[in-house]
Amino acid sequence: MTDYFGFAEELIIKGRAEVGETYGNVELYDLLVRSTSDAKFYVNLAKEKKGKVLDLACGSGRLLPFLLEAGLEVYALDLSPEMIERARLKLGNKAAEVRFFVDDMRQFSFKEKFDTIVIPYCSFMYLHNDSDRLEVFQRCYDHLESGGNFAFDFLAGEVQEGEGFPSLALQGVNPLTDEVLISVVQIKGLAPDLRLLNQINYVLSKDGNSHITVHASKEAVLKTDRILELLKQIGFKTKGVYNDHNLTAYDGGESCLLVMQK
Repeated sequence: MTDYFGFAEELIIKGRAEVGETYGNVELYDLLVRSTSDAKFYVNLAKEKKGKVLDLACGSGRLLPFLLEAGLEVYALDLSPEMIERARLKLGNKAAEVRFFVDDMRQFSFKEKFDTIVIPYCSFMYLHNDSDRLEVFQRCYDHLESGGNFAFDFLAGEVQEGEGFPSLALQGVNPLTDEVLISVVQIKGLAPDLRLLNQINYVLSKDGNSHITVHASKEAVLKTDRILELLKQIGFKTKGVYNDHNLTAYDGGESCLLVMQK
């Protein structure tokens, strides 16, 4: 129960909600993670070098159609078999053009080297200590061609400890099931570099039946200078430090995009 607090905890205690797997509902994930505003940046970066691109923590394949359309040789890796299967399904016949892998980005090992490696959509926040971060950086460095690019974004700054106010993450109708879905999130600061997110999903079907699920995830919030230090330890050179995928110079905001080179 330590992963739940506030209303989410109350719903569990009273038996009104079920605890769901973080990646258990891939259709819900797709509804929550729909933005492709970063796709142009990642495609342009990969086209600089052409050749092979590796999408780490690819999720349900959000970026893959754009990378394929650009004529790139695409590899995709995710820890969740369900996400990989969802990505294949969404690509249809195009799935045969992607090499998929179910693996941990701290441990992957390929014979191939890549011209570009990306970790999109702040997936880096699921690495909660420097040891894991260094593992990922080393794997990426070892799998890049000389001069290859490595780009990722992350939550930056410092966490305010204590519980924040709930906020609406999603409301709408699931186009696959016609269910009404409302998703509310609440964040609790655990430490200056770690926060706990609780998500409550309310689902109402057409026949009037309803159910509630709750999900929890811990997210790292990092100091940009510290991440650059770790990358330098591995041997990376800094190409750019940005606020966003429009390449606005970083000014200390809550998200940061790094572009590194081997």
